[in-house]
Amino acid sequence: MLSCRDLAEKASDHIEKKLTFREALSYRLHLFLCGYCRKFEHHLKTTIELGKQLPKPEPLSDEEAEQIAAQTFEKSSEK
Repeated sequence: MLSCRDLAEKASDHIEKKLTFREALSYRLHLFLCGYCRKFEHHLKTTIELGKQLPKPEPLSDEEAEQIAAQTFEKSSEK
């Protein structure tokens, strides 16, 4: 059976249905037995769904990208 750590590592693949039948069965058995991991998976699914609802960012113009790069370079050279 999977450990909680193993389940956390496979959670995204399970949600995206990328696990083999055997892996998915082991995953679901662990979820059946572990309330903490059920809660973890619920929170992960909620986070993914909320992320899908965020607006898509507008692409930066070349000028904006250069300004950001210059500011980043200035901050890193101050250290």
